[in-house]
Parts: sequence; structure tokens; C-alpha cells
Amino acid sequence: MAEILKPGGRLFLTTPNGRYFRCHHPRFSECADPAVFESIQFKPDADGHIFLLDRRECQTLAEKAGLAVDRVRLMTNPLTAGHVKLGYLLPYLPAGFVRMLERGTGGLPMALRERVTTQIVSVLFKPRG
Repeated sequence: MAEILKPGGRLFLTTPNGRYFRCHHPRFSECADPAVFESIQFKPDADGHIFLLDRRECQTLAEKAGLAVDRVRLMTNPLTAGHVKLGYLLPYLPAGFVRMLERGTGGLPMALRERVTTQIVSVLFKPRG
């Protein structure tokens, strides 16, 4: 993707958070040869992920590809993702309350936020010149 991105162009990368406490896939940095997982990627009922990334890995891979990191955001806590068997309550909770929960999660110390958020959004760009 970095090769086809124009200088100054932005790339938005979303991926499950590899440090989320409920993740069971290996993280990219733990895979000596990620190709060994390709055979399971396209099986029926596979979720499409053969390994996961954490925010540091996203930054490292972006830099290796010649991209710069504009920002990385960890988002979606277990309740708002429906992962703590309370997802059925979400349609009944006021939207403002759900947003407050998300903001609260975003205010946690990074070490804890990395463990309780389910998603990473990275905004990357190709430097000019």
C-alpha cells in the first residue's frame, strides 16, 4: 500500500488490537514465519485474521514501509463491543452513556487501555519529497 500511496497521501488502517485481553491469535511479532498461518486464513468460518498487531507493531511496520504515523487510536471497550455478555443491553442504553464509556476507556493509562480496547485505528501518511 505504501508503494501506491501518493506523497502526502493518507492511509487509515484498522485492525483488532493484539493486546486486547480476549485475543487468542498470536501477535505479528511472535510469528517467525507468518506464512505458516496462511493455510488456516481462508477456511470456512475463519475470521480472516491469521495474527494480530498491537499499536507498536503498527508503527514499526509503517515506518519500515516508508510511512509516517500521524496518530494511533485505541478504541471500543468490551461492553460497547458486546464482549462481556452485556451486548444485548446496548440497544437500550442511551447513546450518550455509551459515548461516555468510550471516552472513559480512552482516558485510562496506556498500559491498561491496551488491554481493554478491541480495535486500533492508525492514520499513516507518506511523507512528501
